[in-house]
Parts: sequence; C-alpha cells; structure tokens
Amino acid sequence: MNKKIALLLTSILVSLPFWVGINLLQTKAENLLSAKNSASILNAQINPVRNGVSNGVNPETSTSTPESTCLLNNISAESFLVASFDRQSNNKVLFEKNSNSALPIASITKLMTYLVAKEFYKNEQDVPMNNALMLVESNNDAANTLTKVIGEEGFLDLMNFKAKELGLSNTYFYNPTGVDPEAINMPQDQINYSTAYDIAKLTKNLIFSQPEFLKIVSQKEYPLYKEGKLISILKNTNELIGEIPEVLGGKTGTTDRAGECLMVIMKLDGSNPDEYTVGIILNSKDRFNDMRTLYNCVKDK
Repeated sequence: MNKKIALLLTSILVSLPFWVGINLLQTKAENLLSAKNSASILNAQINPVRNGVSNGVNPETSTSTPESTCLLNNISAESFLVASFDRQSNNKVLFEKNSNSALPIASITKLMTYLVAKEFYKNEQDVPMNNALMLVESNNDAANTLTKVIGEEGFLDLMNFKAKELGLSNTYFYNPTGVDPEAINMPQDQINYSTAYDIAKLTKNLIFSQPEFLKIVSQKEYPLYKEGKLISILKNTNELIGEIPEVLGGKTGTTDRAGECLMVIMKLDGSNPDEYTVGIILNSKDRFNDMRTLYNCVKDK
C-alpha cells in the first residue's frame, strides 16, 4: 500500500509542471483573444469617422484616410454637391449633402438671368456688356438693366418658364439678382430659392448651350469694351480661379439670408473633352475653404 501511495505521489509531482504550463498557455491565449476583440470594437467605432461617412455623405463615394486631405466633416455649408457629367448625359454624384434641399441662392440667381438674356435678347446691343458685369463682378445693376427691355415681371416669367423647361423642380425666382427680400421691399417669403442639384443641371445646360459662358466666368480679370474702347477691367469675385488649376470658372453669391454660396466648374479628366465636374455650395460660412476641401476629396478618390 505504501508503495502504491508513493508511486501516485511521484506521478502527481512529475505531471504538475505539465498542467501548470497548460494553464499558463490557456490564460495567454484568452488574454490575446480579448485584446483582439477590443481592437476590433475600437476600429469599428473609429472607421465611420475616418471614412467620412457622416454628414449625409454616401459611404460608397467617401474614401478618406487619416493621411488624407479630405475632411468632409469640416465643411460648414448646409448643402453641397460635387458631380461630373458630359454631353452624353453620363452623370455621376461624387459627394453630396442635402443636395435636394431648397435654399436661398443669392447671386447664383444670375446664372438663370444670363441664360434668359442670351436666349431672348439676341439683338440687344448692351446685353453682352451687362452679362459680363453680372457674371464676373456679380453686378446687381447689370442684372436689373437686363429686365428693362420687357419689364421685370415679364423677365421673371421667362426665368421661371426656363426653370420648368430644364426640369428644375425645386427652383423659383422672385427677382433677377438674388438679393434678400428686405433689400427691395418684398415680402419675407418671396426669396429666390433652388437646390444644389438643380444648380448643377442649370450649369450643365449653360456649358453646352452657351459657349460664351465659360469664356466669361473663366477669366480672373475681364476687359470690358464698348464701341471698341476699353471702359473697364472687371475683377472676378471667384478667388479660386488661378489658385486651383482645374477650376475653370464659376459664380459666387452671398446675402444675410443665403449665407455664402458658390458654384465652380472644374476640368479634372483631360481624356474626355466633354466631361466637366461641378461643385455647388449653399449657405456656407466659408465657401472658398469649403470648396477647397471638396476639391481635395475629389482628388483623393
């Protein structure tokens, strides 16, 4: 009996290091698995912010990384849209936020004022000069002057008729300039409004139907002639022209009600001469920095 007990004790002593090793190995494995699970949960919490998914942006079109210059969350605008298109209607939305929200558009209005003047005032001598003043300097007097030929009411009817013809379903014009109602003694609810999406459609029409449009809005300084004499050099209100090589032109707008607004036309794909990219910003606190951010996001894609 004593011999059996001795053998049993010897067996236990011999196997003890083995079982201690097993327990230590199991503990390490459990700790490692727990650490991996914690890392996975942490990454799942970080990735939505890292990938720029928030603020209504489609996650499938947002590819920001920690090293990226695409900082969509920093954009102050209430609404924005970046979209590419060509003459064959190959359209693609790259980034957007509230792009179908109807908002005041300030002097972005003058895009439609220009289009109506070009289509219906073909024989008026001063129309080219007023158009240049209106698009480059965003001159309100030039826009108002264009309505005098048929009267402001008739001109606004044409602007709204053209909006319907182009399918701008969330757009309406109460004046040809985009100024706030209180500036012209109008009821507070009678303010020009549109959406980033509608403005993109209007811009596309202008590019392909009015070749002179891009020539006007693309110049940082525009020499204005009358009867062969230089009468003024207009300064473009779009400070991104000349700063970002891909920016061809655009239109600015700002009022107290509308905030800072901006439309820019970019040429990003040299392989397709008919493809353009348009960026629209509505109700921004810093429209040019917002557009720089969107430009970086497009370049990072």
